[in-house]
Amino acid sequence: MAAPEQFPPELVGEILCRLPTKSLARFREVCKQWNAIWEDKSFLNNYFAHARPQFILRTKSQIYSVDINLNLDHVSPIEVREISLADIPCTRLVHCDGFLLSDMFKKGFAVWNPWLRQKRLIENHEYRFCGLVFDNSRPQSGYKIFGVEFCSDASGKLFPKVAIYDCKSDACKFIINASWGQDWRVPQLDTIVSLNGNLYWIAYDSKTYEHYIRSFDFSKEMFKTFCLLPCPEENFDFGYTQVLAVFRGDRFSVLRQSYMTSKVEILVTKHKIEGNGEAVAWMRFLTVSIPDFPRLQPKCFDGSRPSYFVDNSKRLFVCTCDETGHACIYIVKGHGFRKIPIDSVVDLWPSHLSYIPSFIPIPFGQRKQ
Repeated sequence: MAAPEQFPPELVGEILCRLPTKSLARFREVCKQWNAIWEDKSFLNNYFAHARPQFILRTKSQIYSVDINLNLDHVSPIEVREISLADIPCTRLVHCDGFLLSDMFKKGFAVWNPWLRQKRLIENHEYRFCGLVFDNSRPQSGYKIFGVEFCSDASGKLFPKVAIYDCKSDACKFIINASWGQDWRVPQLDTIVSLNGNLYWIAYDSKTYEHYIRSFDFSKEMFKTFCLLPCPEENFDFGYTQVLAVFRGDRFSVLRQSYMTSKVEILVTKHKIEGNGEAVAWMRFLTVSIPDFPRLQPKCFDGSRPSYFVDNSKRLFVCTCDETGHACIYIVKGHGFRKIPIDSVVDLWPSHLSYIPSFIPIPFGQRKQ
């Protein structure tokens, strides 16, 4: 039998990107070649396109990862694991490539990989840090962290100040008056997603009553409107839930739910997301119309939006809080659904996000002395 290092790297990558997280943790110790494959960006893109996400939940004092057993008839269909905060005053979480970014509300931020138990804290007392991307638009590619603070001029018009922290050089660049465009509302900072080196979020135009995807383009260091979201196929009521997510590593998906009827539809982009938002085309991937299906955002106008993913069997997995504020997961398949309470999380109304674990070391160079 061939030794592990004799397998072609392409074959090793195809095998590893389909293994569950616990198996990956063991296999990366087999040999240096299998461990070093995590430095290959093509393998990482393939892995994130095939890996099954988990959910991360954050309470006032703790963070939990929630893994779902594919055998849904199992006695315990979810596995809850505590992730130590280590006294970090976390106010919000976002993720990119298996890293978690924790904003500490004008005290700085922390980046860590919970599976490798690696962590890095950076102090900053001015900005709120809400985005982490892999920027390959320049020869010196690497991870960058996005910070923003919204100010107002003498007329009361908002304008953003931006901080871009380069993890490799341990340096921060400041853009004092970044181009904001028309009078867009300030985005909810915990709804921003990362894809292809840029940040994206859903924005609403109060003049045209249309929803768009807005972005921060790191190559041009500016805010811009990426694309228009399609109108619902029926007249969704005012206040319907919309959540943006990354679909299979290189596309967008949007979960929509009517606040009046609780009908859910999942939209996905037909093609990979590239730089040109005008070419984006959408299709309806999944529709959930089940009597007595719960509202996935019980308190319509607070920050308790659901997080979700869809697997290859078109099962919809949603993490949210029920009408009592307790965390739970809904698993939807066809015309049926199952509610799984997350009893380990006792605090009410925890925040949450979908997350793909990885074994990439935290993306920092040597600190300057």
